[in-house]
Amino acid sequence: MDLKSLPIFPIPIAVSNFGQENHQLNIKLVEDALKEKEIDPTGEDHSNMGGWHSKTNLEEKYDSYKTLCKTLTNYGNQYCKLHGYKAGIVCSDLWANINQSGDLNFLHHHGTTALAGVYYPIESITDDKWNFNYTQTNPIKPGTWNNKEGGSLVFQDPSYGKKVHLLTERPSAFNVDFYHVYPTSSVLILFPTYLLHMVLPFQEDKTRLSISFAFRYG
Repeated sequence: MDLKSLPIFPIPIAVSNFGQENHQLNIKLVEDALKEKEIDPTGEDHSNMGGWHSKTNLEEKYDSYKTLCKTLTNYGNQYCKLHGYKAGIVCSDLWANINQSGDLNFLHHHGTTALAGVYYPIESITDDKWNFNYTQTNPIKPGTWNNKEGGSLVFQDPSYGKKVHLLTERPSAFNVDFYHVYPTSSVLILFPTYLLHMVLPFQEDKTRLSISFAFRYG
């Protein structure tokens, strides 16, 4: 008889890529994040070591974030339907993160909310040049970084350290301990709030900007 694989207890991560159709919104999102940093240069301290973390609820202050918030609510409910969860979640508490060379976000989770996510309006800013890197390739790769650049978002397997008895011959979803993502313009990633994640520090002299948010019921 053939041996068939039956994956159980999978971790539901969803990715959507809006591509260049979101370009004008992306520009406005970046402009408003930079404006907010000028207004409130201190921001807040959470998982960030260095860097800048804005106050939450930017969707109540900027039309660009309000527009993004409506789209995110739609995709959050698609996530629920796709994975067998009850719909009715609402996106809120949008905040911006700006990291520069040496800044990082320590390992953390968003365990008090229903669903978590990140959206990248831009790849990076270098010497006031805005770098957009629209692509249709899958941005999520195994491992913690690409051995060239810093600044990757890293997801850690909840079973990290427990799957050590079988020897790994080739990377697969069954034996990889970490997955990483580099900022890709217009890419949205939704993930369970229990999933531990972190952002590695940049090695390059550039600025990284991302938008995070929470989903709740009702």
